[in-house]
Amino acid sequence: MLAFDHGDEICGVVVNVRAKQDKISLWTKNAANETAQISIGKQWKELLDYNDTIGFIFHEDAKHDRYAKNRYTV
Repeated sequence: MLAFDHGDEICGVVVNVRAKQDKISLWTKNAANETAQISIGKQWKELLDYNDTIGFIFHEDAKHDRYAKNRYTV
């Protein structure tokens, strides 16, 4: 079992299976904690053996803008 370095920051995960593209959302407590976000993102990519870029969108941004931009990328 993988233990995330900042696992106490993770509060949920959702998987959406879609016709065009599947989406995995990992929710964290404090999006402003960039160090934790980047660490979690790197470990998440390792766990999934995923080599493309992943982005972090703040919930507040997404609430007001359907096309919110990534604040961080890994």
